[in-house]
Amino acid sequence: MARIHDGDPPGHAEFNAVFEKHYDAVYNYARRRVGPDLADDVASEAFVVAWRRRDRVPTDRELPWLYACARRITLAALRDVRKRGEVPVPPDELWRDSQDDTEQVIRRETALTALAGLSDTDRELVMLVTWEGLSSREAARVVGCAPVTARGRLHRARRRLQALLDDTAQAAPDTPDREDASWTTSTRFARS
Repeated sequence: MARIHDGDPPGHAEFNAVFEKHYDAVYNYARRRVGPDLADDVASEAFVVAWRRRDRVPTDRELPWLYACARRITLAALRDVRKRGEVPVPPDELWRDSQDDTEQVIRRETALTALAGLSDTDRELVMLVTWEGLSSREAARVVGCAPVTARGRLHRARRRLQALLDDTAQAAPDTPDREDASWTTSTRFARS
């Protein structure tokens, strides 16, 4: 995006500040959901929408608003991929990194397997709270549900995740023990 000049339209400086502050977060959000090939397009389109609707973007909650916008764009992009008869890249393929050490790979695979056991909305809520750092109230805005509904879904999702992680640990005795699943009980994950 171009730097600010004296002749720029009103709101341009504020928008540039929001762009600079949140672009990486929106890009990473999209990358974790649709992969690097589509992430830049999703993030860019979210900011185009934000520019067009800059008078409606809440000034104290820009990031949840941008995540909600990116979520709608992501869902539309995935629908388009399916309409073309292509198979979307599964999220677990997006998060693999061949340079991870063995323990990280095992922990990631365990977490991804547990996440795959959740509904799409519950998984999105967990990811918004855990990886994007949103509160449950902010995550509720992103997925379009009431805050009390989000808190209930997060509570149930945490219990399901822990059960799935326990099942995985019992099925594979060589995997890291329960303390390696600490991300489910971290303060960021438990925040409501």
